Amino acid sequence: MVTENGRAELRGLYIDPAQPLTIAVGQAFDLVSMPAAVGHAALTALRARRVRLGPVVADSRRSVMRVGFLVAPTPDLRFEDGAGHAESAALRDWAGRLGGALGVRVGGRGSTATLPPLLPWRGWLHWLVPPGAGAVLWTPADALLAVLSEPAGARLL
Repeated sequence: MVTENGRAELRGLYIDPAQPLTIAVGQAFDLVSMPAAVGHAALTALRARRVRLGPVVADSRRSVMRVGFLVAPTPDLRFEDGAGHAESAALRDWAGRLGGALGVRVGGRGSTATLPPLLPWRGWLHWLVPPGAGAVLWTPADALLAVLSEPAGARLL
């Protein structure tokens, strides 16, 4: 089901594209979640660097206020060779060691996420970068890690 079009990839996961989707994370994608201020700053920095972005979601409930970037899943090295996913593994490692100071969490196998509907919706959960519409399949984990971990970037975030 992997395609160049993130909307096509995600559409296959939705039972009803007009409703939010709660899904197990870690197989189709990992979700890198962070406080809204950090996420918006990271999104601005990635756009300034002209990084082709994958889907980015925002939860605007006052009690949550987080932004999530969909990145390629980190492979389970017990069953997969990990080829092509070193960037996701590096991002997960960084988040586990240093990302906590910024409130960055990586949801992978064993986690769940709720994604906004694919169709227009006026709810608390919405796409900052919708799937399709020029988005690549996933946000490059190495570009996101670079923005979050560089000293100048971390101070601005």
